[in-house]
Amino acid sequence: MIDAKTVTAIVMCGLMYQHQAMASSDSSTYPSQTSTNYQHHDIHRLFSDLKESDKIFVSRNSLFRPYVVTDDDEIKELFTVRAKGIKVPSKKGSLEFSPSKMTWVNASSILSFLFRRYVADNQSFNVPFVASTDNDRSSRAFDQHYNASNLCAGMGYFESSLKNICAINNRDSFGLVEINYNPDIGLFSSKYRIRLIPENGIKESLSHKLFLTFASLIGMYSSHNQVGFSSPLSTFDYHLTGNNTFVTENTRFSDMQKNCVYDSISTCHFKFVGENTESLLANGKKIKSLSDFSSKNRFSIHFTKSGFPKFNLSNTLLSGSSYINYGFYNQAELEMFRDLGYNINASEFFGTSIYNSGTPENRGIYDITSSFTASNGEFRTFKQDKASIVPLSIATHVYGSYNDVTQSGIIASQGFGSIGIRIDGSRNRIIVPKSASIIENGESATGIAVTYGRNNIIDISGEVEANGVDGTALRFDFGSNVLSDLKEFRGSYRRVRTYDYLQRKIPKDQAESYNVPNNIRGPLVSTLNISGKITGRKYSIYIDDTAHVGDINITNKAKIYGDIVSKWNYYVSPDGNSFYSKAYNPKLLAGKLHFDAAYGDKLNVPFFIKKLATNINLGVKKKNKAKDFSSDNLIADNKSHVEIKGNIIGKTINLLSYGGVSDIVGLINLNRLYIKDSSVFIDSPKGNHNSVVEILDLSRGGQLDLTNGESQTFIVKDKASISSKSVICLDAVRDGTIIDDIKFEGSLFAPDGVVNIEPGISYNDIKRFSSDPKALLEFMNTFVRQANQKLDKYQAYTKFPKHLWYTQGEMGRSVNCSPRGCYIGDFINTYSNATKPLPMWRYILSIVGCILMLAFSVVLVRKTGSGRYG
Repeated sequence: MIDAKTVTAIVMCGLMYQHQAMASSDSSTYPSQTSTNYQHHDIHRLFSDLKESDKIFVSRNSLFRPYVVTDDDEIKELFTVRAKGIKVPSKKGSLEFSPSKMTWVNASSILSFLFRRYVADNQSFNVPFVASTDNDRSSRAFDQHYNASNLCAGMGYFESSLKNICAINNRDSFGLVEINYNPDIGLFSSKYRIRLIPENGIKESLSHKLFLTFASLIGMYSSHNQVGFSSPLSTFDYHLTGNNTFVTENTRFSDMQKNCVYDSISTCHFKFVGENTESLLANGKKIKSLSDFSSKNRFSIHFTKSGFPKFNLSNTLLSGSSYINYGFYNQAELEMFRDLGYNINASEFFGTSIYNSGTPENRGIYDITSSFTASNGEFRTFKQDKASIVPLSIATHVYGSYNDVTQSGIIASQGFGSIGIRIDGSRNRIIVPKSASIIENGESATGIAVTYGRNNIIDISGEVEANGVDGTALRFDFGSNVLSDLKEFRGSYRRVRTYDYLQRKIPKDQAESYNVPNNIRGPLVSTLNISGKITGRKYSIYIDDTAHVGDINITNKAKIYGDIVSKWNYYVSPDGNSFYSKAYNPKLLAGKLHFDAAYGDKLNVPFFIKKLATNINLGVKKKNKAKDFSSDNLIADNKSHVEIKGNIIGKTINLLSYGGVSDIVGLINLNRLYIKDSSVFIDSPKGNHNSVVEILDLSRGGQLDLTNGESQTFIVKDKASISSKSVICLDAVRDGTIIDDIKFEGSLFAPDGVVNIEPGISYNDIKRFSSDPKALLEFMNTFVRQANQKLDKYQAYTKFPKHLWYTQGEMGRSVNCSPRGCYIGDFINTYSNATKPLPMWRYILSIVGCILMLAFSVVLVRKTGSGRYG
């Protein structure tokens, strides 16, 4: 057994380690969420006091102290007294609560903070834990309950003591928690901290089991048998309705519906009714009495075979889903705790939650003007000028589908693992306007995360930042199934049941293609539009192997700081009729990709190869501003200037440049690079770093510029198609020696056999050559000779360059050469503009100007002649 001092030390150490916000209890009321708005350019002042973000409000006691029971006789006694009617597990498992196991430290810390009103000096709850591996059991909590004659009738001893209603003096321990897991799969107890997007992989998540059983221990349980409800009802039972009628101690399941049985998910129509959960579904409407309740604003529930109540929500921690990708309670579950009588503040963890869904014809419209800062959750006073430090918070949660959500209010948080906006629905549109900022600067925090669904659209004109350690600005990631990815794995277009196949319950083809729901038969995000600023310390944009993102449109003045990384990949089946995607772990089966039924069974493979790519479109704008970005509403923007400081890596990424100038300070490693009537500057980091593409397509007016004053290598692995009206710019030193290298490892197609290569040199060298035409001619001859030596093995050649390019900036100079020397001419900004023929209106304007000048001269001569000599 772990003593009190040891556990307290563990918890406090864990708290200090993970920078989780804690507060000691007092008698003040919780502050309500404010609608204070901050100016976009002032947002970073919320983070100006770095010391303040390190201050942790540490409670002096943990809410409860776990101890693991392994003795057979003690286990038998605990089940006999606290779990009447439940058999003792026949197979014991292994469980350890130690400082090296961060899962327990995290779970205890966050629950102690959430329920801190119930944490007092020298008072906590000793809770015995038993580990089991029986395959017919589940993780759950048990307790002794008060009978009908008691004030706390129906309550468990833990619940009543926590609420301080029927406190039991001198009691040694409370409740009993059974942690059940599959020994073939294993239990994931992280050395690191709990995440909102789970990372347990193929193992079962211990943190999920802890949060699940804790809910049961504090009152989320039901008093019923296989026939109906029994006396006394539990606190949870008093909030249940069936067919809009509250259940009673005499309610039978058959009273609800003829075919209703206790573990039916769909036939009994049980609903949970409470003021706080009702208000959540009623979009913040305050519910004053039960008569105000609307039957449509209620969460459905069902019971498992073991009698545990589950929410009929998709993928949430307390749901009955076979796939759960939540690492902590959502707001509905926290509001349920409040309805059960607990004085907790859900607004510390959630700013706005949208559970309702619109329809394709009548979409839900939301404009979130309230800010999410420290004033949402801190217990003592409003701090509207500080960022939130609460861990695992979600400022805006979009659970529903078919919603248009504008995030006008500022989000400022530095809590560990927090998320600015989380989207779990489908076909939502999230808008971050120019005046808004989402700043999530806590460790492992995320600005915007899309974790489930399909065909969502995100428009970012404002700022999204995640500058903490391991911070990610935009994350597209289903995460792990807390029940184990072996049991069920989901991602875009696929659902896989590996464990059922290994147990020979279903054939392999069925396990790889297991009833894929419609709401994941499409890209997780169909369109991401960026015209604002994106900053991520680890990633600016992260696309997990579970998620497909369609188009990323990066438009004029966009700034992206941080790596863009996509792990999404797929392959075509040997028979050429299907698409599959391999999972991150070789123990998992590959998943067969399923698309909408309208595409039929026989797929157009070339069409889907294009469809399954991620296209990053540079230098584009809308043809019709009133319509969304799409392939038929996208045109080149020659005035576009895009700045990307970070690597771009992904086997299925196509980087397509249509207009303007795009600066990439980092290397690229992707499928295809396409440049037309625009310039792409690539400034790879120093050292042995190569930029690699499978396909290079330099079309008319395209400029691939590698000039940065340093040596770098650009490799085309498969196909290169290069127009004679495009150019590749390479670094050279003063004597004309080329220091960059471009390699074509596959085929090179140059229609005229011409690959234009032009030099980039320093400002000082250009200045020197401007006064020495012969030296410049010698430089150019050496450069051309070396360029042709590189191209000779590809049966191509370069013409004499017409331009010199500055290595210090996006600018060049025209060059005119003769046998006497080369002369530097006008400034140019891009190759496209320098080689583009003058438009007709320029010729017309010149002709009209000449005519006007001639007419003016004639008039002037006549007047001068008549006045002077007449």
